[in-house]
Amino acid sequence: MDRSLSKNEAKVVLDLEWRGKTTVRLADLRATLGTTENYARFVAHRLVQKGWLERLRPGLFQLIPAERGIDAVSDTNPLAAGAELASPSFFSFGTACTHYGLTEQVFGEVYIACTSKRRPVTVRDSRYVFVHVSADRLFGFRQVSVFGKPVAMATVERALLDSIDHPEFAGGIGEVAHVVSRAGSRVSWEALLECGTRMGSSALIQRLGCLLDIQRTEIPPASRRALEGLVRPGSKILLGSKARWGTAGSVLKPWNVVVNVPLGVLEPSPGRTRFEFKRRETQR
Repeated sequence: MDRSLSKNEAKVVLDLEWRGKTTVRLADLRATLGTTENYARFVAHRLVQKGWLERLRPGLFQLIPAERGIDAVSDTNPLAAGAELASPSFFSFGTACTHYGLTEQVFGEVYIACTSKRRPVTVRDSRYVFVHVSADRLFGFRQVSVFGKPVAMATVERALLDSIDHPEFAGGIGEVAHVVSRAGSRVSWEALLECGTRMGSSALIQRLGCLLDIQRTEIPPASRRALEGLVRPGSKILLGSKARWGTAGSVLKPWNVVVNVPLGVLEPSPGRTRFEFKRRETQR
């Protein structure tokens, strides 16, 4: 590959490397070159051809620096590219659960929580799914390093709640139940309560409490009382999707959740029967 640069192309690359920028937009190219949008597009196209830029989405490019060699080997870190696709945003759901070791499932998609509504895109064989969240739910994430790149990642507590809220982005309700089992010893109960309170969903708290009990997770008494206090009186909900699992099942108190998903899908280990589950429920 010929990575030789014209004067204006070199100006763009040197400016990006000097400022430590890994991505560039057409508007940035126009400002750097002091030229028209059409010429900026032409320069961007040439830099893509020569292996200096990689197109992430229309109008957004990622720099492939000189250190990547003559063959212009691009950065294979899917989160580094995904972090540039939407702003503000953070990684959550199955992606964050994988990062924290809460799941062993391999996901074919990267899940990004963001305030904008976008269709999935594929970049460098990675499919990015954008999950819309309202602006008042843009919290519960922090900067982490993934293969040396800083990205915004949901906290363990936010990843857990997001996965319960949208199991379709975390491997399904069965896998989410296993995530709950693994997360029980990892979460900060104070942080979980704060995050759950701010999310403002009784149904979310009900499913969380239900899954914690099914997984036999030890909940500090004060935290249990606080969780129960977030449940809206008289609210009865289904644990799993009605379309997938139907509506039949035992009601688990105090969460008032109809466990319409077979326990074999949910429980941490085989051997507990539905009769034992019912007995456990009535003893509460």
